[in-house]
This record gives sequence, C-alpha cells and structure tokens, in this order.
Amino acid sequence: MKKYLIISNDLIHIKNQKISSDFNDTVNIISAVEKKFQIFLYSRISKSKNSFSSFIKKKIIRVNLTDLFQLKKINIFMISITPRNFIFLVFSNFILKDIRGYVILRSNGHKEYYSKFGISGVYIYNYMFKYVIKKLKIISVSKNINNKKNNKYLFPSELDNSWFKNKKKVKTKIPLLLYFGRFRKEKGIYSLIDLIEKLNIKFKLTVAGDDKRILTKRKNISVLDKITNKKKIFNLYDSHNIFILPSFTEGAPKVVLESLARMRPVIVFNEISHIKSNFKGIFVCDRNVFSLEKTIKFILKNFSTIQSEMKKNDLTTKEIFQSNLIKILNV
Repeated sequence: MKKYLIISNDLIHIKNQKISSDFNDTVNIISAVEKKFQIFLYSRISKSKNSFSSFIKKKIIRVNLTDLFQLKKINIFMISITPRNFIFLVFSNFILKDIRGYVILRSNGHKEYYSKFGISGVYIYNYMFKYVIKKLKIISVSKNINNKKNNKYLFPSELDNSWFKNKKKVKTKIPLLLYFGRFRKEKGIYSLIDLIEKLNIKFKLTVAGDDKRILTKRKNISVLDKITNKKKIFNLYDSHNIFILPSFTEGAPKVVLESLARMRPVIVFNEISHIKSNFKGIFVCDRNVFSLEKTIKFILKNFSTIQSEMKKNDLTTKEIFQSNLIKILNV
C-alpha cells in the first residue's frame, strides 16, 4: 500500500475514527486519500471538534519533523502553499532527501497574496511556489490558477445526492441576495457591501460565513453567524433568489456548485469570470452599480427561464471528485 504524508496548514482534530476541520474541503480531501492509502499527517492540532467532520476507516498517524527520520519511501501530498507548509517541506527535503508527490492548488496564490500584502506578497509567494513545484507535481482546481503543461486538473466538489432533493421555490419580487463565505478582503465582501448600498432598487442581502461581529450592521443587510449544518445551509440558499460571489480571486469555489445545485443563479464580477465555464445560471458583470443593478433585474425578470436552463448543468459530485483524486495519487 502506498504511503502519503499529508501536509496541511489547517487546524485538524482526530478522535475515535473521526476527522474534523473548519474547512470542509480539507476534510473532503483527507477522507478521500485515506480510503486508498496509508496516511501520515502534519498539520496544526485542534484540541476540540471542528465544524466539518467525516468518518475514517484507517488510523491516521500524526507526525512532526523528528518523525520523518523513521519514514522511508513515502509520497508527499501538500494541501495548498502556505509559509508553514513551505517550511515543513524544506526540512522534509533535507531529511527524506528524495521527496516526491503532489501539491493541490485550491486558489491563485499570486493574486491572493497580492490582495493581502501588495507586490511584496507576490514575491514571497512566488519564491515558495518555485521551490515547491521543483519538488512536487501540481494538481490544480482551475487552469486560471496554473496552466503548466504537466498539471493535473481536478474540479472539487462536496455535493452528494441530498443537495439535489427538496428544492424550494422562492419569491422574485425583490432581490433576495446571499453571500456565503469568509469575511476576508480578497473575498470581496467589504467591496460588495460598499457597492450594494448604492443600488437604486429595493433589496435584501444576507451575509453568512464567519463571526458576525466582524461586520457592522447596515440597512437591508443581515449578518448571520457561521452555518455548518447541512439542512440549515440548504434553507439558506433556498430562502434567497440570487447568490453573489464578489471575490477578487477564486479557483473553483464550492459555493457556486452549491448554489447551482439548489437552482439559484449566481453573479460574479469580471475578475473571476473564468468560473462561469460552461455552467448555466452564472452571470458575469462589471464591479459597478450600473452593471450589478442591470444584471440583478435581468435575472429576476427571466428567473423561470434561467432555472430551466440550469437543469442542463452537469455538476461534479463529491464521489466523482474523490474518485478522480485517488486515480491521480495512485499513479
């Protein structure tokens, strides 16, 4: 059986054949790899159960740097390039000497570091990126992130059959807008709030994802605490008629698939127009009041027709994602 050392920057809790993290995609990735391979894990340790969890069949062995001296002929699978992951990989290279494996890129690190730290952030990330790809092969969730010739591409998904059942109708008299994600600058949430308050139409916006104390209360804007219960997430999508993803950089955001699965049209801005791909129900607009207002009005006016088109979408499921990931790692 192949052995994989998973390197993750996330807080991960493991207890009684159950793994949990505050990032559902991290749990999804690890639970997929665990099905086929023996897993060793380097991550930050969470002392308590996190938001998203999954059962595991085999024991996952936690390791630190000193444990690497005991490991031989092991493959590495890095989840994203971060300073912590990078430092561990550098030391792993000295200890293991002949490292090999994969790094999965879930977002465009160059753009993300630029939005956080400016041009200096790009240089920092690029230094880490060049070192990592000399040692590991790339699995990318989008060609927009990295399109090197030898890349493997993998569309992530956490959708199971329940996402396609019991979908509810929603009123379209006024825009009932939803943002569901992290409250970070690069995610565009603060830009969206500033923009949407200038609309000349009646609207309601719900913002959910992180600690609601981060955002101050605004007129027509409801801020909810983090939601992790699947039924509550279904209700969140179902009680709104348009999902808005205002991010400045994205790879293959799971919320888009989720919104499409619940038959809710999605608005994105030009910076991430690539995620539209061949999907029905995704609309790209300029990051200004006129374009956003025009797009919202078009969607509501043609809501039934758009939903009929959305039924043609072939959405990747969690089962397909995990199967494809295992195939790549098993080569």
